[in-house]
Amino acid sequence: MTDVDVVIVNYKSAAHTVKCVRAVFDAARKGNLDARVFVINNGDESPTFGSDVQAVGKVDIVTNAANIGFGAACNLGASRGNSPAIYFLNPDAVVDEGSLAPMVTFLNDPQNINVGIVGPEIRDSTGVVVPSCSRLPSLTDLMLRTIGWHRTGGVGGYPYLSLQEHGQSRAVGQVMGAALMIRRSVFEEINGFDERLFLYYEDADLSSRVYGLGYQSRYLKDVWVTHIGRVSSSQNTGVSLALHIRSRVTYANLHFGNLGKVSLAAVCVAIEFPVRMLQAMLGKGVVGLGGVLRAYRLLALNLFTGTALPKPGRGPKT
Repeated sequence: MTDVDVVIVNYKSAAHTVKCVRAVFDAARKGNLDARVFVINNGDESPTFGSDVQAVGKVDIVTNAANIGFGAACNLGASRGNSPAIYFLNPDAVVDEGSLAPMVTFLNDPQNINVGIVGPEIRDSTGVVVPSCSRLPSLTDLMLRTIGWHRTGGVGGYPYLSLQEHGQSRAVGQVMGAALMIRRSVFEEINGFDERLFLYYEDADLSSRVYGLGYQSRYLKDVWVTHIGRVSSSQNTGVSLALHIRSRVTYANLHFGNLGKVSLAAVCVAIEFPVRMLQAMLGKGVVGLGGVLRAYRLLALNLFTGTALPKPGRGPKT
């Protein structure tokens, strides 16, 4: 049995995926680990993708005919392995060569049997630490994020803990899904990612359900990955925004019921939409005017016709 299964979901990120796989193998050799790597190709049409990845090392590649979503692809990759630890990595994440073995060792330590998930420190391409973990969101947190309050720094650890709180290893509500290691036994007990979250909030949902079983999520300060971020999602900001809003509302429904869903959806339409429009017109929005208009048009079509956005998958098997 291998020490760790590494699952990387590729979506139009071929060059980054190759770098990610290379870094995993380098870290495995450095840490004297037996790692098996699974790359789930979620729609990259690069004709040399497979050969480029395989040139780095022995990799199990699964190519989907279409983009099945991040959580569904992660579940598919995890199902192919049997290691006691599963490490989910974004393709634009590069593992420091000394940072893989300590995470596996931490989970294997009997003293940490109450920990289900671990996440490393995240650094940007310049080596600066960026926020990567938070407490689990309440419905109020989601409401405040929807109206843009998170841009002022958030409230009490959401959407991210402060950089000062990232200065030491600690128990947290959730770690970023860009680099998330979980015990296979725990992952299987909660039946993996909820595929109704096609993209975004799947890490928060996973952490929430793991917490519900009595396990901690743990942030490890002394290990790290470099993460570029938004490599795949930035390729179509209108669709990305629409998926982010839909997943936010879906998360509210899953964890706070139908009333939470309806309330949050109302705030998205009545407040978030005009605020984003105003920001875009003033040139201060993350998403431009065209992207905002397209996102809400896609959401409307998806609501009334069930089309325009990728169809979400199933919930966890019971």
